[in-house]
Amino acid sequence: MKQKIYIFSSFKAKLIGLMIGVTFISLLVSSVGLTVVQVKNFRDSLEASTLSNMEILSFNLIPMLVFDDSDSAQRLLASLKTRPHVKEAEVYRVDELGKLVFVARYPDGGVHFDHKDIREYISPYFVDEQHYLTYPIILDDDTVGYLYVYSVFDELGEFKLEIIVTASFIIVMCLLLALIIALKYQAILLRPLRLLVEVTEEISLNKDYSLRADSAGKDEFSHLALGFNTMLDEIENHDHQQRQAKLDIRQLNMDLEETVKKRTIELELANENLLATLDKLSQSQNKLVEQEKMASLGGLVAGIAHEINTPVGIGVTAVSHMGELVAQLELEHREKTLRPKDLERFLENANECVNITFNNLGRAADLVKSFKQVAVDQSSDSVRVIEVADYLHEILMSLRPQLKKTKHNVNIRCAPELKVRCNAGALSQMLTNFVMNSIIHGFENIEQGVIDISIERRDKRIFFTYSDDGVGMDASALSRIFDPFYTTRRGTGGSGLGAHVVYNLVTQALNGNIVAISQPGEGLRFEIDFPEGKHYVAK
Repeated sequence: MKQKIYIFSSFKAKLIGLMIGVTFISLLVSSVGLTVVQVKNFRDSLEASTLSNMEILSFNLIPMLVFDDSDSAQRLLASLKTRPHVKEAEVYRVDELGKLVFVARYPDGGVHFDHKDIREYISPYFVDEQHYLTYPIILDDDTVGYLYVYSVFDELGEFKLEIIVTASFIIVMCLLLALIIALKYQAILLRPLRLLVEVTEEISLNKDYSLRADSAGKDEFSHLALGFNTMLDEIENHDHQQRQAKLDIRQLNMDLEETVKKRTIELELANENLLATLDKLSQSQNKLVEQEKMASLGGLVAGIAHEINTPVGIGVTAVSHMGELVAQLELEHREKTLRPKDLERFLENANECVNITFNNLGRAADLVKSFKQVAVDQSSDSVRVIEVADYLHEILMSLRPQLKKTKHNVNIRCAPELKVRCNAGALSQMLTNFVMNSIIHGFENIEQGVIDISIERRDKRIFFTYSDDGVGMDASALSRIFDPFYTTRRGTGGSGLGAHVVYNLVTQALNGNIVAISQPGEGLRFEIDFPEGKHYVAK
């Protein structure tokens, strides 16, 4: 009797514990979720208010930054006294070199903190109740300065504490209520189970399978009792069914052995047919691959508009820059502030822009001609003798508008006296694609990268190596680098034709070989070799 009471009490304790546990977990999850949402909404409202005030303040600071009026900026920052949560504010001006120049700070008379770079807080940054935010000051789509604000939202901590205390009180009260309900109704819920346990124990002791449990009612315990009674009916026929099952299993095993033999023979025949089919499929696949490679050559011509975009774009950039220089010169001439050194600088920049425009428009024409001749013998006028070192520098000069926007370094290793007879247009397009690929893909999220270029002659063959120390590629991407229309920047401007164009230039225009070597995080290297002199289309 004590054992029965112990088992019953243990189950009751588990049932009550389960109800309390489920209630507690549900309340805890909902309270934590509500607390997180409420705190986030409150913090977002504080941040939105701060951002709105900074937008207004930044707009008023524009003329003060343009005219370098630090006193007026200091007085304007003093209006932040009405915002007690603002502990520090600073205004910076962007000079001609893109560097930050300190203008004013709040509170006045405090010590100016020399930040490493406040632009890292352009995206709002929260640390507990501390808030850091830098807002750009923009005039005519140009950033003329930055407003940095450091705030401490004490009310955020108070709000968190208030939410936590309220949620804890609600959890405790709900747990007490759940405990009272569980204690009140556990006896009612467990009575049918207790009766079923008593019947089971009596059957186990007396082996009297004629007893039946009370299955009156419509709840789950009644269904359990009904199932228990059905089980008792089945026990009487169990021995007979077990003997019959053994006979059936013996016969089934004999039939199964015969079936396995027949299926084995059928499987061997099916495997032979499958191997023959796979062999035919492999041959068909190889043919499709070859057809796809030939079809991609025709598709390459359709991409000419995209591929000539680089040299034409460089030319447009140079002309646009030339227009800005002319406008600046005209302004200085009208205002009678033109100095001889200003005119010399204009002439130097103008000559550089003209050279860049001329070189890139010429390269664009060579590129169109190269696309037309990709499947035929190279004409004699496309092959000429070039001074390699000077020619490489000319190519990099044409890319200067793109390179000067970055901090990347380009190193060239080439003998000054090296002269090579080759397709100059193909070499120019190849190097341009490599450099642009490094800038766009290889140095993504890398502030300062290094590009190494080397070229030399060995045994009447030219060996060209290009490498960068960028992000590199994994084995899957590297295996498809020369496939047409394959790109890792789909939807963000990448067409997937750049590396494929280089492959065609090397293998067909230069009759050479190209290999790409890379690992993730270790950059990308291209190794190219081609014969010097007259070139032929690869057969």
